[in-house]
Amino acid sequence: MNVSWFDGCSMYQFFPLGLCGAPRENSWDWSNTWNAATRPVRRIDRILGWIDHLKKLGFNSIFFNPILQSDTHGYNTRDFYTLDSRLGSNEDFAELCAALHENGFRIVLDALFNHVGRGFWAFRDVRNNMQNSPFINWFKGIDFNKNTPCNDGFYYKAWGGNWDFPELNLENEEVVDHIFGALRKWEDLYRFDGLHICLIEFLPQKFVERVRSFCSEMGAGLGGSIALIAEMFDGIDCGKYVSSTQAQTSTNQELCRAVRAGFNKKNIYEIAYTLNRQFGPDGVYKNIPVMNFLDNHNFSRFASAMDDKRLVPLGWSLLPALPGFPCVYYGSEWGVEGVLGENHWALRPSFEKPEWNELTDVIQKAFVARKNSPALRFGSYKQIFQAKEQLVFERESCGDKIVVALNISEYDYKVPIKRGKGFAAFEGIYGDFDDLISGNECHYDGDFYLPPLSVMFLRKK
Repeated sequence: MNVSWFDGCSMYQFFPLGLCGAPRENSWDWSNTWNAATRPVRRIDRILGWIDHLKKLGFNSIFFNPILQSDTHGYNTRDFYTLDSRLGSNEDFAELCAALHENGFRIVLDALFNHVGRGFWAFRDVRNNMQNSPFINWFKGIDFNKNTPCNDGFYYKAWGGNWDFPELNLENEEVVDHIFGALRKWEDLYRFDGLHICLIEFLPQKFVERVRSFCSEMGAGLGGSIALIAEMFDGIDCGKYVSSTQAQTSTNQELCRAVRAGFNKKNIYEIAYTLNRQFGPDGVYKNIPVMNFLDNHNFSRFASAMDDKRLVPLGWSLLPALPGFPCVYYGSEWGVEGVLGENHWALRPSFEKPEWNELTDVIQKAFVARKNSPALRFGSYKQIFQAKEQLVFERESCGDKIVVALNISEYDYKVPIKRGKGFAAFEGIYGDFDDLISGNECHYDGDFYLPPLSVMFLRKK
């Protein structure tokens, strides 16, 4: 299967409405009959100040959470064709995308097609014109014999029971044509490289396949065709949505949850099981470059989730060594905290500029090591030892072999040599190695010592 350009990428995720300090609620201009948008305020340029920071860290791809005109948080869309006026104009974002491409970054856009907001122009037409609206069949479940808690005078199907989210009828060709017209406009203006398909489990498979086919016919900004990332809302296994006709890859919620739980319980076994299930010899994701993450716009920050804060740098060091590709949510590289509450704004802070501290130094070393290692970018996965608080695995590709060793214990650990087969077997480590994280040279004659609270990337000389 063509996995496009995801193999080998390191992704950084922005939530622009939060980062750029946009008002939480969008204003209305009722004289604008299309999407009621007020005059754009150019805030999106703030991201230009992050380019050098991201290049220094070794990232080469950027994922933008919702940027389209919306009522409040970005996921209650008003208009698929226009940048949110709280961030600027279409032309403003096009200039930013051009600058990012000039600096070698791929660009991924959030794509939410399951539902829109109550401010969506076609839904407002139904509210204003009722049975005379030509857009009644654009939405699911409209019934003029019932009402809603919003007292619209009609009923509609709202996603998740949230009346802020009228569901689109994706079996209506007019709706599909409208969405494809927007995708074509995005490609013309932004030359984007990928789409993050939100809530894929709620979309008709035929629609997803049509999006894949349509995007395959358009050229991506840095070459190739536009690629798709599948994202599920409730489930953890996106494998069934990854195929030659649907998405090329998926987000990896299962691994995120395993790492967070394993670190907090000081128990590596769940992490080891998950890695083997996903990437081992018969792994379900063996040939899929899945997106691995430790936090994002839907998860409390990793720094907040860890009971023992000493484990925070270990998690971020481990992430770029895992099969698939890593994605880091803005600010987490310097340890920003935030807990998911009734709304998500605590996870969407505003920053004038990026910061750099000791944690950022640690993350930089791990991501630069990944950038310079074919094994860490593309390599196979082979577990060679596991214990309750220790894990050792091997990545290999193109003649490059890296031994990754994790110790979440606060004590030194000597990996016992045990001949035989199975996960408990360990033949020992022999020879001279460079530790790509510390920069130290190491020599082993079988016995393998793991320093306390450490991650090592060992390349044999």
